[in-house]
Amino acid sequence: MKFSALATATALALAPSFASASRMLNETSSDLPEINDLMNIAFPMWEVNGKGERDMKKATPCTVDDCQWNPFYVTKRYDGLHPDFGGHPSDNDVKYAFFASSPFAGQPYPGTPHHCPPDALDNITAGECPKIKTTSDFGAEGPGHVPPHIGLASLTWAVRDGLFSMEDMFDYENFECRVIPNVLFQMVRNYFPRTEGEIIDYPPPIVPEGGDFQYEFPSGRGLENQEPPYEPGPPHWCTEEMLATGHWDGVCPYIFEGPDAGKYRHPHIAYAALEVYLANQTMPDKCATTWLQNNPWFLDEDRLPTDTPFPVMSNDNSDAKSLKNWLGQPVLPWSYESGDARDIEVMSAEATRALLDIEDPTTTTTTTTEAPTTTETAAEPEPESEPESECTLQPIPTNPDDFDEPHWETILELAFPTWNVPANGCPRLDSLGGTIVPEFSDFPVPEDGKFNPCYYTKAFAGLDPMLGGYPTPIDTRYPYEYAAPFQKQPGDGSTHHCTLDAIDIGACPKFLNDCGKDCASVKDGVPGHIPPFVALAAIKNAYNSCTPNICSEWFDFESSGCSIQQPKLDELVIKYFGDGDTIKFQPPILLDGKPSSTYYRLEYLGESPACDDGNCRGPHYCSKEVADEGVIWGDFCPYVLTGENSGQYRHPHLALAALELWIANQCMPEMCAPQWLDSPNGQGYGVDSTKSTAIVWAEMDNNDDPMAQPAVPYKWPNSESGIYPGHTMLYGDSASKEAPAPFVIEFVDVNPDTPEPPAAEPPVADKPKADEPTADEPAAGEPAFNAPATASEPSSAWLMPNTMAIVFTGLACILMM
Repeated sequence: MKFSALATATALALAPSFASASRMLNETSSDLPEINDLMNIAFPMWEVNGKGERDMKKATPCTVDDCQWNPFYVTKRYDGLHPDFGGHPSDNDVKYAFFASSPFAGQPYPGTPHHCPPDALDNITAGECPKIKTTSDFGAEGPGHVPPHIGLASLTWAVRDGLFSMEDMFDYENFECRVIPNVLFQMVRNYFPRTEGEIIDYPPPIVPEGGDFQYEFPSGRGLENQEPPYEPGPPHWCTEEMLATGHWDGVCPYIFEGPDAGKYRHPHIAYAALEVYLANQTMPDKCATTWLQNNPWFLDEDRLPTDTPFPVMSNDNSDAKSLKNWLGQPVLPWSYESGDARDIEVMSAEATRALLDIEDPTTTTTTTTEAPTTTETAAEPEPESEPESECTLQPIPTNPDDFDEPHWETILELAFPTWNVPANGCPRLDSLGGTIVPEFSDFPVPEDGKFNPCYYTKAFAGLDPMLGGYPTPIDTRYPYEYAAPFQKQPGDGSTHHCTLDAIDIGACPKFLNDCGKDCASVKDGVPGHIPPFVALAAIKNAYNSCTPNICSEWFDFESSGCSIQQPKLDELVIKYFGDGDTIKFQPPILLDGKPSSTYYRLEYLGESPACDDGNCRGPHYCSKEVADEGVIWGDFCPYVLTGENSGQYRHPHLALAALELWIANQCMPEMCAPQWLDSPNGQGYGVDSTKSTAIVWAEMDNNDDPMAQPAVPYKWPNSESGIYPGHTMLYGDSASKEAPAPFVIEFVDVNPDTPEPPAAEPPVADKPKADEPTADEPAAGEPAFNAPATASEPSSAWLMPNTMAIVFTGLACILMM
């Protein structure tokens, strides 16, 4: 069934709020047994002695039809492993829909609600890795993390209130013996409604409003007082020294002394037990009475377990299946290893949002002109008023350590997930042109379907991600790239349109980039070549201003797929950066200590001391020798490769593509997957190098080193004696190759029969300042989805630097799209 926002709002208006929903989960009724009884049915427990140890004389082998679980439960360390280790199934194992789990990507605290940066060091605290809390249910991350006790309370109350029939709660074909996520969502919002635009502060499990869960036993009175009355706090009983470190208290044992020792139970286990009971009542021929019978895969020997890594614990030298081992406390100082990545499908926020069949809200609360103003309260809007905005879309994640600018690392990781980062971080050199630092010498291991976290060169852009590159601006459909065609000339596929015999690629002209520094001309309402950080800033500004009707006006899947329509992008760029018939912009740097109008931190322009000699070219860290050569295109030099930011450069066109897809996923979640490779935009990417958009590379001083500098004296093309691409790899036996219009255009001579003037000596471009992003100008966006490919047939004469003519037929086609 499809739930509209209006229908949802009506249901919520008729429902009791959670402040008054104080029914207790341990209440009995004629239809629903007490929750602990249900847990003992769904998860039969083994027998223990007076100390809580398993009675091995009565132990039997664990099978799907006859398996026992630990009743004296004191640690989550072995959750997700075989039951003999004393753990229980994890939240991911029971597939609790609103867990909003972090991935098993090699980062700290995988499989928990804590989301650490992919390159986080192992000493990061859990508090620095936030849970997903959203301000709207309609964004890419849906409701975000809803604690399992809230799901348990909602399901319990909904059954007792008859909110849904049992038949409406289950769909065995799609969800087997689990409650339909869409139905559970309606239950949660029935008792815990959201005020659109606000984060929900769910009540804790120990109060009536949160379900009054009786098996929590919080540690508010401290480790020495493990007895009633219990006071608010986490259910983990840590030492004071451990708590003072700020590290994750989830590794401390649950209550292990006193009258309630070993009685802690996870709310997600209680939820799963209730779910098993209801499914068996509804579909007894399909759903058994125990969780393991309904989920036999859990005992598969080749199953990847969902346990999360623990730090070094005090009793690690004891048998992992012993009570003594389970009662260990973290050893201080804290010593933790994240472990390797695991290919495990988790209950992520994005995956859950895709299961929710709810429509975007049709009404909003904020009116805007150029920026948000006041809340609309008048019954009759003024005739001249602006249309209502779509502030109900998710706010862009921000970085408090970067002037509250967008948190680009997070946004990029969503669209372009990366390989596991080496334990000490990305490799780095001790100085520009120096040697690799021994402690930072490990390179990441490529992983299928993911991208390189330690990025030093654009040489592999457009190729299989396993080689270490990312999509090019052509691949991400950036409409203002106006790339040169692919005809084996220098700078093929770049923004520089060179003659076949050109030497200095950087001196070759760009399309309508002819009005001076940081400026591009506008032709018939369409900007010429502008760096992607300009379009990125325009999108960011418009989105943050609650621009009206984003979903309906920015996107048209049939024509533009998951990319913003070019006419709308033209409009936004001109709105924020238009100046008459030109586009004028600032560089993406800090000006007087404050962000410029196009600020983008991940360029890492001109860092000292590496660039102190004026040797760097935009984000490219050229050696002094290469810079002094004068004719070597800066793009052939590596990105930042010294210091703590080594390998962290990310193209602005990738940030634009990631932000664009993040918005599209909110507007069209069924059609626009959150990851670029899974989206329509990424289909077929990197399959065939001879059809790729990669650029023919120059010879390097070490053709086997991804951190290499261009060879001096300059030589192009690359000899292909190592890893860098040359003509054979990228063209095969062909003299040219096709590329999609309008992202690639072709300059041709209008008088093909007129002899060309002799080629002049290639001009030497002025050396840009260290903070000028003049060399590499990445991009992303898109004007037309699945635009027809155009054969790049060789032109009769290439555009000459000083005598040029442009055929605008292709551009006219672009403008009419």
